[in-house]
Amino acid sequence: MKDIEKLLRQQAAIAEFGSFAFGEKELSKILDRACKLCADLLGVEFSKICEYRKATKRLVVVAGYGWRDGVVGYTYSDTDKTSPQVCAFDSLQPVMTTVKDLKSFAFPLFYAQHRVISTLDVVIKGKHGPFGVLEIDSLSKREFDTYDVAFLTSFSNILAEAINSAKKTRSLKNSIKRRDQLIREKNELIEQKTLLAAEVHHRVRNNLQIIHGMLVSRIGELGPDQDVSHVTLRKIASRVMAMAHVYDQLLVSGGEQGISVSTYLDALIGEIFEIYGALRPKVTLVKSLEDIELNLDRASVLGLIATELLTNAYMHAFPGGFGEIEISFKKAPRRHAAQLTVRDNGIGFDELKQSKRTGVKLVKMLVRQIEGEIKISVKNGASFVVDIPL
Repeated sequence: MKDIEKLLRQQAAIAEFGSFAFGEKELSKILDRACKLCADLLGVEFSKICEYRKATKRLVVVAGYGWRDGVVGYTYSDTDKTSPQVCAFDSLQPVMTTVKDLKSFAFPLFYAQHRVISTLDVVIKGKHGPFGVLEIDSLSKREFDTYDVAFLTSFSNILAEAINSAKKTRSLKNSIKRRDQLIREKNELIEQKTLLAAEVHHRVRNNLQIIHGMLVSRIGELGPDQDVSHVTLRKIASRVMAMAHVYDQLLVSGGEQGISVSTYLDALIGEIFEIYGALRPKVTLVKSLEDIELNLDRASVLGLIATELLTNAYMHAFPGGFGEIEISFKKAPRRHAAQLTVRDNGIGFDELKQSKRTGVKLVKMLVRQIEGEIKISVKNGASFVVDIPL
């Protein structure tokens, strides 16, 4: 579970950094944010970014985290000497070093001054050759694993595109007098940002799919008994898949318009049925979905609400093992709103006494988050009607 939580946290950080970097015009702020994020997520004391300067053939430290004054902007590694940064830069491959490797490399003096023992370097690619190197440094002997290398490599790829985007923005400012050229460059920049955003969404979506697969595999290992761990894993798997399907639709739409909620919910309902249908084979699921578009934020929350309500119905509404669940999504009676309805003909529950359906509290919180309204009925089963502002 710790590895899964680590992967989720890292992928969320990549997505968040991408959104920040694409909207930030100053390169120095992008680099500083990248250094701090990598150090925090990988649990090391230091990190830095070295930019290759062709004129001097040096890798100059242009950003960093944790270092004393006099390192960032002043120190460098000569590319004609053997150092971890230079090896990563020349080979375009990750390079890990520990204290036993120190004699094999020519480290700048500030490494010893900061008592650095372990390092991990990955190259930051560029459009016309590598931009430089991204490095994390630890005061303890650290054997970085494949997850660390994979994260830092993925992050450096996103960073490389963000650097390229920031450089283009700076170039546009310098050529403001050439109006026609400015328009062409702006269009190119928009296209690059769109492609980069799609790449970020694609990476996050793929990793969510992998995590979902790991959770489902773990569920299979636990067997059919519905203990606390089993139920918890099923709920986490459902929520992860809800977010993965958002990214599916986002990639289809290009992220510029709203996403098709009917397509999104249809795929999501199918996944939930696969997860819970085997447990309740005699429970039928009826769906009615209108084609309505919502923006990413509202669609994401809507998916989590639907997932929670369907999950609770499957797990708690039918102790006898048979019944019917109905889910619909349509335009609401009031203007400028959509309506999600999830109802079942099960045993119902006592909300005031906080029955086993503790997910109701989460659903109410999610509805408030999108400024919606919810009506709950426990007559002849349970019914949840959620109005969502368009």
